[in-house]
Amino acid sequence: MTLSTRNRTFALLSSALLLGSCGNLLGGGERADLFRFGVVEPTSVTGMQGALPTRSVSLLRPRFSQEVEGDRMLTTRGERALYLKGVRWVAPVPDLFTQALMRQYAARAPDVRLTGVRNATGASHALQIDIERFEARYALDGGEKAPPIVIIEGDATLFDLTDRRPVEAKRFLVQEPASANTTSGIVAAFDRAVARSTTELTDWSAQTARKHSTERALDTSKDRMERKQGIN
Repeated sequence: MTLSTRNRTFALLSSALLLGSCGNLLGGGERADLFRFGVVEPTSVTGMQGALPTRSVSLLRPRFSQEVEGDRMLTTRGERALYLKGVRWVAPVPDLFTQALMRQYAARAPDVRLTGVRNATGASHALQIDIERFEARYALDGGEKAPPIVIIEGDATLFDLTDRRPVEAKRFLVQEPASANTTSGIVAAFDRAVARSTTELTDWSAQTARKHSTERALDTSKDRMERKQGIN
């Protein structure tokens, strides 16, 4: 389910105050403040430091709902959705999310090399991520100055590239409250939410790829032994 299927009414802010209460979040003139993810540094996993890649996972371009495919920062209240004026991500959200996931893999799963589609030669698995919600949500019954909660929700599927079949799928949901109803407070909440979601996706997909590769290798070895015994 995407944002559009929820029949939300979109309003790109021009001169009105955001949600009737967030005038301090509006930029002035044509200037736009640019933000990126990455303030929250990935944490490494004990025992994995210095490990060399033994397998590769190809990351397909993350698919976001149309409303957040670009570089605009989305906020919602009920069925109403608005973009913050004068505030943009430094690049399209799928690109920034990909970079964040790459950093998590390098820190938490150095034995699994996460690659883009163009560098997928030799990859054993492919990871597809679909993001339905990537927004700062204001509570319907919240006060005028109450900060929003950043929500990231979607699905991830790991595929076996030998037969293109799905190995395992995962539903994920992260909610991170903003510390204040300000641009900096909301951006920091997005950063924490991205760090949590990419950590969860990295740990799950890397472990699933390891487990499936091991099981597949054992099955192959067993088949070879059975064929050899049959010949003898």
